[in-house]
Amino acid sequence: MRETREMIINAVMRLALQNKQRSHLTLTEIANEAGISRQAIYQKHFNSVDDIFDYIHATIDEQILQAFQQKVLCLPPAEIYHGIAVHILPLIYHHREWLRVLYSTNIDLKWRHYLYERYASVTSEYLTKHPPLNTPFSQTMTVKLLTDHLITVISIWLSDEIPLHPSKFSPIFLELMTRSPNSFFA
Repeated sequence: MRETREMIINAVMRLALQNKQRSHLTLTEIANEAGISRQAIYQKHFNSVDDIFDYIHATIDEQILQAFQQKVLCLPPAEIYHGIAVHILPLIYHHREWLRVLYSTNIDLKWRHYLYERYASVTSEYLTKHPPLNTPFSQTMTVKLLTDHLITVISIWLSDEIPLHPSKFSPIFLELMTRSPNSFFA
């Protein structure tokens, strides 16, 4: 069953890469690409294309969110980005092929919203315990800024055809997370 689900997901990814602007697939197209019947997808695996994307989200994010909550959010603010570099980037990299498609195509326009919803709430909880001292924004705006910045840096990394291994990307990540873009021009 897991093998067939992988075939279905890989078919979705291939179809998305064929036309990066495409934002909708049908179960029939996915079944044809996967080499199985539409009924097999519907009866044994997924009820809809949305169910497929929900499965992709959960598969990618389950272990990452757990590690983020258990290994990163227990750190003091000065160590947060280092914790992400050490504990989270390798987990993200494991899913780099699917993530490259989600970040570089329009096939799943809900992906970024899904991430924001999942990570904004835990970031908000963290900021309640460790209020930022140097922000001109409200906590809500600070959460949005921090979450969007993190998602953007990761999406740019993984949108590359062959993203750097986390051991090579981690120092770049740390620099991007701690430097102002204004410093790029100095």
